[in-house]
Amino acid sequence: MAERSLIRALRGGNSTKIVTLNGKKLKKMPSALEKLTGLRSLDLQNNQIPKMCPQLSTLTQFQHMKLREFYCEGNPLFRKQPIYAGQQEDLWNLREITARFIMNQLEERNSFIMNAIEEYPDIKDKISQGQKCAICEKSFLTTWLECVQFVHPSKTWKISKNLKLIPLRVLLCSQRCFCQRGPNVFGIA
Repeated sequence: MAERSLIRALRGGNSTKIVTLNGKKLKKMPSALEKLTGLRSLDLQNNQIPKMCPQLSTLTQFQHMKLREFYCEGNPLFRKQPIYAGQQEDLWNLREITARFIMNQLEERNSFIMNAIEEYPDIKDKISQGQKCAICEKSFLTTWLECVQFVHPSKTWKISKNLKLIPLRVLLCSQRCFCQRGPNVFGIA
């Protein structure tokens, strides 16, 4: 049945615009499809095709064919096993890097930076919006992750005797600090 549909499509040559081979139990993608340069829509759904054929796998082939619609759902083209996705190192924009440097220099009481910041009220205003990381205690402008940390209440607080832990909002500056957090700090997604 699939062979007849494909032969009919091949007879049409460049005038063939649509090929539907949906649910035909195909085990491989027909490489003859590359000859249909006028093809606009290709439906290979619900077959048993494990991989793309070399003639159709590159993007340039699809561009050459001017394919506008390609349906391949229901084929074992993708592995359905979870994989570990390692977190890449934090990448900050230049504004964040500069702000972190200036805020940390101000904390160290760098007189040159302290004098220079007085000349730039816009920068002074922006830096005043900085936060402190709950883990490394360094200053940052853009929050990497908002977390909650559960702490024991102070003895001086007037609270219910049944309350054992209180949630506090904490901010982290980087993925590195998130990996160094304690067991009672939880990221909020």
